[in-house]
Amino acid sequence: MSAITINGDLIHYEVLGRGRPVILVHGLLGSWRYWVPTMQHLQLKYRVYALDLYGFGDSAKNPTKYTLEHQIALVEDFMQQLGLPKVVLIGHSVGAIVVTEFARRYPDRVPRLLVVSAPLFDPGDLEHRTPAARKALARPPQPAPEVKAPVTVSETSPEPAALITSPNAPTIMSPSAAMRAALIEAARARKSAAAPVTTPPTPAPAPPEAKPPMMEDMTLKREDIIEAPKQNPLQTLLNGTSLDALLGKSFRRSEPSFEKLSVDVAKTDQRAPNGVVSTFDSGSMLDTFQLLQMPVVIMHGTDDPVLPPPNEDVWTYITKDKDASVLAIPLPGARHFPMLEDDRFQRIVTEFLEVPDISKIEVKERWRRRTR
Repeated sequence: MSAITINGDLIHYEVLGRGRPVILVHGLLGSWRYWVPTMQHLQLKYRVYALDLYGFGDSAKNPTKYTLEHQIALVEDFMQQLGLPKVVLIGHSVGAIVVTEFARRYPDRVPRLLVVSAPLFDPGDLEHRTPAARKALARPPQPAPEVKAPVTVSETSPEPAALITSPNAPTIMSPSAAMRAALIEAARARKSAAAPVTTPPTPAPAPPEAKPPMMEDMTLKREDIIEAPKQNPLQTLLNGTSLDALLGKSFRRSEPSFEKLSVDVAKTDQRAPNGVVSTFDSGSMLDTFQLLQMPVVIMHGTDDPVLPPPNEDVWTYITKDKDASVLAIPLPGARHFPMLEDDRFQRIVTEFLEVPDISKIEVKERWRRRTR
């Protein structure tokens, strides 16, 4: 197991490969483990890190740090301690909230951003809502921090020296015991062809619930965007459904992924997801995409039973005047975990990392604004 200590708390992560750094951030259900196929796919060209957020997987269970602010700070501290001045961020589900807000605050440290199955809800005011980019700009780019050598790294793997090398070292890192076990498990899974999966029907999203305004953000003030009631359908979702029930919506119990994810869901402090989403606002999330200046790819399964796919109005809003920098990709037939169930995912991720112009990514499923 690879781990670092951040402000007294143990943070677990796994790393694989060589090359430019990429950080993968998990969502509501599971931990670093479901990123294993993606890590395997990218390891020859990229050094891929997958970490467990506070309260998830094998990271510290500290309820005082389950807020979105602490999870964002976790990513920042992780990069600092591992000596990573810039990284490509890929976030899934609630992890998409973390990486998107991090990218808004530190645009100079995130050259590219990819979000998968993000919570993109229609707040109901998009027809007259002014895109945030037209009213306010993100703060000037912050200087990249001085890169320091990795510190307080603990490693139970037999090859600790290989995991404490510089992030630019041109060597393939030796995986930890947990990673080796995961790789073996993934190899066995590939040998046995999965039976065809019957896609469960998509439930209607829960009605949005008004929330008190969250604390003012010093980078982008809420009054600079729009005055509107806060809407937090994520809180409504979590208040009415257990993580086990959400996992049951994602996979049938007979599917291998259900059993694998259920182990990690059992490790999750049930208070952690609520802590992350407590300040979520559906409108502000959409506004954030209008503020981002780096290339952004947004993927979402059209049959996602956990977080409903964006409707036409949402796609239109987050891509308005950003055709060159934001690519929206609906994945027909995919559910909440495209990285585990859809072969298109790995190919799109590869192109996202390699193609200079993301608008040139070859996908039939890309969303295009309808002309009226």
